[in-house]
Amino acid sequence: MIVTLAAWAALGACGGESGSAADSASSATAAGAVTAKRADSAAPVAPGTAALPGPNASGCVSEGDWQACSVEKRLTDAGFVPIRKGASPAGVFDVAGTTYALGPAELSVYLFPSAKARAAAVSGIDTVAVARRGSASPWSMAPTLITSNNLVGILVSDNGRLIERVQNAITAGLPSAPR
Repeated sequence: MIVTLAAWAALGACGGESGSAADSASSATAAGAVTAKRADSAAPVAPGTAALPGPNASGCVSEGDWQACSVEKRLTDAGFVPIRKGASPAGVFDVAGTTYALGPAELSVYLFPSAKARAAAVSGIDTVAVARRGSASPWSMAPTLITSNNLVGILVSDNGRLIERVQNAITAGLPSAPR
């Protein structure tokens, strides 16, 4: 008898598929059990306050071309903890870049005004060495070139799984508004 009651209680706690998402969200909120923290803040985020399209508090637009904030969000959403290390090596592209530590790897991100400007810049480099043609490579080991719209990422790592995860995070599509 006690086992049967425990089984019914466990099934009721799981909620099954008969309840709606709104039901489980409201019951979790009523219980005070749902709190989350933003990756870039120590302040809790109230349930149901997802970012809306357009500029957020920091001025980051949720849709369109890549921006530093959208790159950081995409990497964080992919399970990385991107740590800004400073400027990327100069001389590869005409735009300044930012380097992030992703565990043992380094990702240099260069953001161009448009996809056309990015394509023109990439056409002027050796895409294997990721350096200007005829110039020495500024990277400590073989780099991986990643492009998406107005973004060029240069990942320096010898970990194949990490390389694939970063490529998938960046090439999964342009930043978009939450749905």
